[in-house]
Amino acid sequence: MEILKSLGVDGTIWIHLACFLVSYIALTQLILKPYQKALEEREKRTVGNEEAAVQIIEEANELHSRYEQKAREVNAKIKSFYDQSRTAATKEYDRVIEAARAEAGQLLDASRSEITTEVQQAKRTL
Repeated sequence: MEILKSLGVDGTIWIHLACFLVSYIALTQLILKPYQKALEEREKRTVGNEEAAVQIIEEANELHSRYEQKAREVNAKIKSFYDQSRTAATKEYDRVIEAARAEAGQLLDASRSEITTEVQQAKRTL
């Protein structure tokens, strides 16, 4: 006991110890346990969300690949329709141009023969 008294430890140690225990219990119950529960809940949600996130990413990648495949199919259909329409339009264009050229040729021949006839009549009258 002499050693403790020489170090300055006296009867107030029990009061200090009681204050420490009361403070420790109060802090543990009011702050540390709710914080620990919140931390555990957050870890549960985080781990569950990681798995859900991985699953959602996989589904998104699958949907993206399906979208790309369907987009290619639609583009192929559009291209084939465009090519068919363009071919038909080109044929129609060629047909119309040929008909116009033939009609122009006939008009030109008719005009030439009319001009020739008028020139001969003019020569006769002169």
